[in-house]
Amino acid sequence: MKEIKVSTEAAGGRLDVFLRSHYPEFSRSWIKKLIKKGSARVNGKTANGSKKLTRSQVVQFDLELPPEISLEPDRSLGDKIKIVFENENFLVIDKPAGISVQPSFSEPKGTIVNWLLYHYPPIKSVGDDKIRPGLVHRLDKETSGLMVVAKNQKTFVWLKNQFKKHLVVKKYLALVNGDPATNSGRIASNIVRSRSDPTKNTVSRTKTLGRTALTFWKVLKKYAGYTLLEITPKTGRTHQIRVHLKSIGLPVSGDKKYCSKKSKNPKHLGRMFLHAVYLSFVLESGEKISFNSPLPLELESALRNLPFMIK
Repeated sequence: MKEIKVSTEAAGGRLDVFLRSHYPEFSRSWIKKLIKKGSARVNGKTANGSKKLTRSQVVQFDLELPPEISLEPDRSLGDKIKIVFENENFLVIDKPAGISVQPSFSEPKGTIVNWLLYHYPPIKSVGDDKIRPGLVHRLDKETSGLMVVAKNQKTFVWLKNQFKKHLVVKKYLALVNGDPATNSGRIASNIVRSRSDPTKNTVSRTKTLGRTALTFWKVLKKYAGYTLLEITPKTGRTHQIRVHLKSIGLPVSGDKKYCSKKSKNPKHLGRMFLHAVYLSFVLESGEKISFNSPLPLELESALRNLPFMIK
């Protein structure tokens, strides 16, 4: 059992966040599972993940290696995944909300990756992470819309470099709670892991902490209590759009993770209103290619039931 002394910088944070920072190679869900099992102690006493730490306390942690994730091909998604475009090098898919992109210990199958391995077995060897074969970017589970997947290593490297150089254009439609004071804006706030909840991110109070993130937004339509925005992220941080919009008082409607429990969502909206509507990138030949995805029916229906803002 390893012992770790709590530093001044870590004081005030949660136990689960503290352990995750010391073992970044393991998933948050696995760390939390071990804590619930009783593998973590603070000054000799078993503690839960939400325990706040103080300076000079000693955290004892009995680390166990997680079981290997089995990347089994899975046909259970059937025809839920729409193929927008496909050639010998890549495919562009339209992902529905409610489907995770990659498997985890809590969700070992029924993901985009499992679907890919069933329909495209050679993709297993594509990429630089065996848990994410072929994937050069991701969407949150509750976000729908366009994703590009590489079918061979050469294309994977090309697309990955396109994302790294910020040459890929991605646009989203988001319905947010509230009425922005201007018709467009720019959010340039670093994103850090939340100290109170390791499953969330938040904006950093300083420019020296966290990862740089840049998001542009503009108003498309205003409704009573809500606004439809077009979002163009220039970086691809986890939960970036959701965190950035919340930071300016415009949380995404239906976002159970980042919306206040007191927030009112549009009637009959049963999911988060965030959709990857546009994707554009350059092929190795130099040709620029772009794709569009219409709003899913459930989001269209939610908009139709909203009254327009009356000034």
